[in-house]
Amino acid sequence: MWKLGLQLVFICVFLQVPGCFPSCFIAGSVANCAFQKLTSVPALPPNITHLFLGNNYISEINSTSLSGLTQLQDLDLGLQLVPLVIRNHAFREQRRLRKLLLGFNPGLRLEPHAFTGLSTLQKLDLDYCSLQDSILMENYLEPLSSLEKLNLFGNQINKLQPSLFFANMPNLKDLNLKLNRIGKICEPDLAGFQGKHFKILNLQSVQLTYSKGFDWQKCGNPFRGMSFDTLDLSSNWLGVATSRQFFRAIEGTKISHLKLSGSMGRGFSFNNLPDPDNQTFEGLRNSSVRVLDLSKNWIFALQQGVFSPLREAVVIDVSKNRVNQIHRNAFEGLQGHLKTLNLSHNLLGEIYSHTFASLTSLSVLDLSYNHIGALGYASFNGLPNLRMLFLTGNSLRELGSPSSLPSLDFLMLNDNKLKPSSMSTVPVFATNVMHLDVQDNRLTDLGDVHMLMTKMKRLKHLFFGGNTIRNCRPGMSAATNVENVKVVDLHSSSLQDIWSQGVCLNLFDNLGHVLGLNLSFNALQSLPRGVFKGLTSVVEMDLSFNALTYLQAEVFPKSLKTLHLSNNFIASPDPQAFRSLQFLNLKMNRFHCDSSLKSFLTWLNKTDITFLSPVEELRCEFPSHFYNVPLLDYSTNFTQT
Repeated sequence: MWKLGLQLVFICVFLQVPGCFPSCFIAGSVANCAFQKLTSVPALPPNITHLFLGNNYISEINSTSLSGLTQLQDLDLGLQLVPLVIRNHAFREQRRLRKLLLGFNPGLRLEPHAFTGLSTLQKLDLDYCSLQDSILMENYLEPLSSLEKLNLFGNQINKLQPSLFFANMPNLKDLNLKLNRIGKICEPDLAGFQGKHFKILNLQSVQLTYSKGFDWQKCGNPFRGMSFDTLDLSSNWLGVATSRQFFRAIEGTKISHLKLSGSMGRGFSFNNLPDPDNQTFEGLRNSSVRVLDLSKNWIFALQQGVFSPLREAVVIDVSKNRVNQIHRNAFEGLQGHLKTLNLSHNLLGEIYSHTFASLTSLSVLDLSYNHIGALGYASFNGLPNLRMLFLTGNSLRELGSPSSLPSLDFLMLNDNKLKPSSMSTVPVFATNVMHLDVQDNRLTDLGDVHMLMTKMKRLKHLFFGGNTIRNCRPGMSAATNVENVKVVDLHSSSLQDIWSQGVCLNLFDNLGHVLGLNLSFNALQSLPRGVFKGLTSVVEMDLSFNALTYLQAEVFPKSLKTLHLSNNFIASPDPQAFRSLQFLNLKMNRFHCDSSLKSFLTWLNKTDITFLSPVEELRCEFPSHFYNVPLLDYSTNFTQT
């Protein structure tokens, strides 16, 4: 018997047979031992490269804990449910380790030489481990000469004073210090980081505070000799005055992307705190800031020249503030280089001709989810290169007389209160738009669909759904010269009420280039004969969530490949209506299981169409004694009778 036991051990170790290591799931060179109530590292095959030991009760890793696991590249020891100690030389055999996760181990104890031997380690997670200043000041991390990413999120570091050995970590580019209590940083503190270029330095919520009489000259430039792709100073309650001083202190430091969310600005109906002005960012004039993220602050007014020092800014994000006022010339100094401006989720009520007049290179303007109810005469003046305009979620009823936007490709006007009279303005100021969204407004005339497609020669995608259509423009003829429109969305447009009156039946005539059509949620009871005859190229159509009971054999164009018919009342489908299809969705239809369904059931068992919902879910609705019987079961029984 003992020979048999040895043979089994041999097989388990060298062939990794599933089940041979009951505490772990092993697949190839990956061992998942998480959530197993382990108190120590289990015996494992020597070829393991990825080992997951999180959520266990391991209290100690010493020099023998990982013996034999010389191939390890990725080790997760995070979130042990008992205090964890890493002893000296614990990873002495793990010369190939690239990633070590020790996060969420409150009270983690590291002996001085815990990381000895990890010269190839690239990523180290020590987040939420109750670590103090010594983790950076002393020599714990000195052996990690190849380290690229260090995560110290949520510890108890009060002084950011990295040791000088960090100069020997040329690859360290990503440092996360979020949610520590650092308080303040000065030039001598960060001497160990001088000469480094960080891809990202995260100092979010580190409670940076500088008193009113703080000696900035003595403090110096905390980032001297450093540069950043991304520097995150969010949620530090710096305020406008302190931010101005801080930016002056770091003058000349190169920062490509600066994040500064938090407490800046006076908010709505308050006057005790200032909004940023033309001096706030003066210290960044030579910092080559390309992206400024001021989202989630309390800014109420954008003052004249507030961003003028940012001579290379390409993107400015002021979303989710309290912006209600944009002063004249607020964006001066940004002409020629600003490409994207995000002012979404604010309190703007109107747009004037001078509001964005200096942004001659702007290509994306996001004004969505404000309270904009009026566009002044010649609004959007001075935006010759604007390509995308987002006005979603405002209170526009009319569009007024905005300036022409000849380069505009995308116009989002959905979720406003636009009236039918506003539609005639769209082709005038946005004549070259390719993507137009006017969904969920108060448009009532189906004739506007025809008008927009006819007058806007470059239009490719028209989203008109969610408007309660009540009439069709008298004498509307079929659209002509509509060569570019590819997608039309008319969901939730009350088409049943319109077509039942015998009007607008020529809506899709001459739309031979349309590829996709959405007519869902229209309460359609039937499809008028020939209504789709002009859609000679359509490949996908959505008729789901209607009240269709019957489909004519020739109702769909021969080009149609994908058809959505879920949630209708088609009791006995005619297979001839589906003969051109490759994909079909019939989910939640109400099938009448009697002899009239025979041809459909025969087709169902033979067709090679791909069903977009499982055929097994199709069920009989009528008669009552077959209610909820799966269609395939009924088909089998019907065939046998």
